[in-house]
Amino acid sequence: MSQQERVSWISLIVNLVIGYWYFERVFSLPAQADLFGPGMAAFAIRLIVLAIVLGIACEIALRIVQKGASGGDPDRNRIDERDRLIDLKASRNAYGVLSVVVVIVLVQIALIEMSPRFWHRMPVPETVLGLMGTGPLAAMHVAQLLLLALTLGGITVYVSRIFYYRRGY
Repeated sequence: MSQQERVSWISLIVNLVIGYWYFERVFSLPAQADLFGPGMAAFAIRLIVLAIVLGIACEIALRIVQKGASGGDPDRNRIDERDRLIDLKASRNAYGVLSVVVVIVLVQIALIEMSPRFWHRMPVPETVLGLMGTGPLAAMHVAQLLLLALTLGGITVYVSRIFYYRRGY
């Protein structure tokens, strides 16, 4: 297993754990939560800042361990044409996933806006996740859905890298 593949595995695990931790807390909020109140703003800012700090700290620790594991051999961590090709393909895949998820979010917004015309009685959801599926959506809901799209795009980069390294490109 190459050093770049190891880094991709660890980065994937870190992003999955932080993403799950963040979205589990946000999506499990009660549907009646005041999204524009000062308490919600402080809660969201704390979560986002903590997720970013955790991600950066894990990446720094990973790079320190990676540099120590190379044993001072500069050729071990050198990026060659194969690594660049894998990064390009992984970025292409992530862009495709990001584009598709953003289109899905936009279609969901349109469908939720049209749904009162067709269905008059919808059950009231209990959580923010349920509210995102049935509406009405606030700007904070759309922001969380787009943040989820970015997270899925980032995870796709690491999954694609691992796939291409395993496949032998």
